[in-house]
Amino acid sequence: MEQRPPEVAIFGGSFDPPHCAHVMVVSWVLTCTPCEQVLVVPVAEHPFGKRSAPFQVRLSMARAAFACFGDRVTVSDIEARLPQPSYTVQTLRALRQTFPTARFTLVVGSDIPKETGRWQSFDEVQRLARLMVVARAGADQGGQGPVFPDVSSTELRAALAAGKDCTAFIPRDVLAMIFKEGLYGTR
Repeated sequence: MEQRPPEVAIFGGSFDPPHCAHVMVVSWVLTCTPCEQVLVVPVAEHPFGKRSAPFQVRLSMARAAFACFGDRVTVSDIEARLPQPSYTVQTLRALRQTFPTARFTLVVGSDIPKETGRWQSFDEVQRLARLMVVARAGADQGGQGPVFPDVSSTELRAALAAGKDCTAFIPRDVLAMIFKEGLYGTR
């Protein structure tokens, strides 16, 4: 009997901080698509110049956010080992070398397709991984699956800095790390 290649979803982002919509997307991918594994890939240095919390902090927060999925989700530090800034195409090339038989699906929110013209070598990205656009409330591009809430890490950082309660949007272990480290202006 022929063994089929593993279906691996790649879910990248700043994860600054990771929030409930990120966790919801991963849950949907694992339960409602052919993907058996998810590689969560925090960006090391954003190619569009977005400022972020230190990579190791975001990596730790992502690991805390997705720990509930056990060994079906791996949070990868691969982008820290690649040339900077981080480009999706170079990450996919490196992952292809690490997982030569995997079938990759790149999971992005419906707000992302309008940005792909700015991506480096987007045609190669599409050759290396099938694109799965998930529906995000507030985005006008459609997408697969349920409409995921339009939760914004930018707005959450501002809310945390203003002392607002974010417990409904940020996984509790991540929130504990944020307060312990004093991130985003928390005290």
